[in-house]
Amino acid sequence: MLTPQEQEGRNTAEGTEETKQAAKTPVAKKDSPVVKKVSPDAKKAASAAKSSAAQKEPAEKDRIRTASSQKTASPKMQRKKAEDNPPVNAVMEESLAPETLEQRGKKEAAPSPARLPESAVLEDSLRHGRHVAILVASLFDQLAELHSLDEIWRKRLVLAARLHDIGFAEGRKGHHKASMRCIEEDRSLNISDADRPLIALLARYHRKAWPSRRHPRFAALPRRERKALRRAAALLRVADGLDYTHKARVKGCIAEIRTRKVVLRLDCVEDCPEERKRPVRKGDLFSHVFRRKLECACQAG
Repeated sequence: MLTPQEQEGRNTAEGTEETKQAAKTPVAKKDSPVVKKVSPDAKKAASAAKSSAAQKEPAEKDRIRTASSQKTASPKMQRKKAEDNPPVNAVMEESLAPETLEQRGKKEAAPSPARLPESAVLEDSLRHGRHVAILVASLFDQLAELHSLDEIWRKRLVLAARLHDIGFAEGRKGHHKASMRCIEEDRSLNISDADRPLIALLARYHRKAWPSRRHPRFAALPRRERKALRRAAALLRVADGLDYTHKARVKGCIAEIRTRKVVLRLDCVEDCPEERKRPVRKGDLFSHVFRRKLECACQAG
């Protein structure tokens, strides 16, 4: 039998031994992460999958964006897109459609969509301009071997003919220069920026002074355009003379190109002495540029 003092000493020794043993035993932490070893092959596979997903993501975004834009496009936008990009067959059919010279001239001489001020004087000037446009288009086509101008200049010439007298709204005196300024400044006129200065100069030279390098606007043009504009202006002056009275007495003409002269056989609705004389008088630039005299013969219908 152990005395109480001995028993207490023994218990104390055992407790000390248990404490030492517990200190030696490692205690696992509750929140410590479990680290797993990953093989090199698994790492390569994961990297390849991530790269593939990154490549697919932009394409998928583009597909979603395109689908969204197609869904949200209004009927008006879709119709405009179709008009801007017509089927190739439709363009071919339109370009191959037969069209007479008279039909082409009338279509080109249609009223300009310009928002010009309304007045009796201006209306007469525009009506006269439309008829001159028909006449100058006919002259352009028949005299192609003389002037050698391309289709772009034909369009410029027709537009200039339609608008050459709009300066009459400011009075008869100097109306050719007023027409030039109006074409240059009025942005409501359906004219491109590239063509505007050339069409304005054609209107300016439909009467009075010839194109000259003393005029700053003309002198600023490249040499090739100065030469082309002289030829186009010569045709416009003749066509303007063919409707001198603004009564459309000359319906058309047949141009005969000879060695030293050009003969215009006029198709008239009645006797037209002024329409026979004025083209010759205004044809001074024509004779100078093309080295041929101009004659007119009026044949009343």
